[in-house]
Amino acid sequence: MSQPTDLQAQIETWREDAAGLSYEEALQALDLLLTELQSDTVPLAELQQRVAHGEVYLDHCESLLKSVERAVDTLDPDSLEPTTDA
Repeated sequence: MSQPTDLQAQIETWREDAAGLSYEEALQALDLLLTELQSDTVPLAELQQRVAHGEVYLDHCESLLKSVERAVDTLDPDSLEPTTDA
């Protein structure tokens, strides 16, 4: 089942917005969305949109974490300097 074009366009807008957020900001936005979803106040008609918005924040957080993980993996454990053999 494919998403409607308007939702796909909205997701792209959310991705662009999320790209400018720090990990902490994106995590806070995700937490707010999750709280809203758990409160049962989201109308059923808007549920898919809110879930998709949360997925954008989650993807951004995971991307930032992977980036930091790659940077840490390239550090020499003894000197904590970047290694040259990547």
